Amino acid sequence: MEDVTPQIQIPDSENADFICPKDGKISQNDVVFLCNKCKQADLVLKGGIYMCPTCFFPGENFECMLCGSKEVRIKFH
Repeated sequence: MEDVTPQIQIPDSENADFICPKDGKISQNDVVFLCNKCKQADLVLKGGIYMCPTCFFPGENFECMLCGSKEVRIKFH
């Protein structure tokens, strides 16, 4: 059966980098946001990315879709 999942490409933020310990700097499109601790009203716009405040602290907040690592970090500049 053919995969019919839409492939939506989001432009990478110019103010943030996602760093995977195995793959190095990766595209925002290769990152899954894992945090489910907040409500939509709690989201904050930082560096062109809507995130919940919990994601600003280290933890398993992001997953690399290339290798499956949950140690992806976000670096704002």
